[in-house]
Amino acid sequence: MTIPYRLLLRETACAVLRASGTDAGEKVFTARSTPTSVESLPQIVLQVPIDHGESLGRSAPGLTRVACLVVVGKVSHKSEDKTQLALDRLGSQIEYALMQSPDLQRMIQQVTELDIRTQIDASSETFLGMVTVRLGLEYTEYFKVTGLPLKQIDGHLSANGNDDFADLRVTFSNK
Repeated sequence: MTIPYRLLLRETACAVLRASGTDAGEKVFTARSTPTSVESLPQIVLQVPIDHGESLGRSAPGLTRVACLVVVGKVSHKSEDKTQLALDRLGSQIEYALMQSPDLQRMIQQVTELDIRTQIDASSETFLGMVTVRLGLEYTEYFKVTGLPLKQIDGHLSANGNDDFADLRVTFSNK
């Protein structure tokens, strides 16, 4: 089975963040939807919830695509100030690790967008912070057409009431 390119991008970004020495260390995950405990923080979770493609034209099936890589970092501290500082630090680590990674950047044509948002939840005795880093990763993808190749077209032409005007045969060399 062919692995979708957006998933290869996500897994590469995950490997980059694990190797870059962020405050999350090895706690970098993909496709994780389970709740997290304060003890497991800081951590980073990556997803590609959106992948949009536009046609390259009327030729072989190909698309210019933009995969929306969403990276969520979570931290926890006893004070709001420390939580905000930890969020700013983790957000910067994520941003610079991905934007400066030759491994990730060589897989794409460009980063079409970069959006960073933070939020802090003060509803418990411990402040929980979340930074969301969203990148639009543009790439081109072509799809292999499967099936039997077209070898020949046969036709019968009629004109001005003559039902036997001409025959037509076009043969293709499938090189």
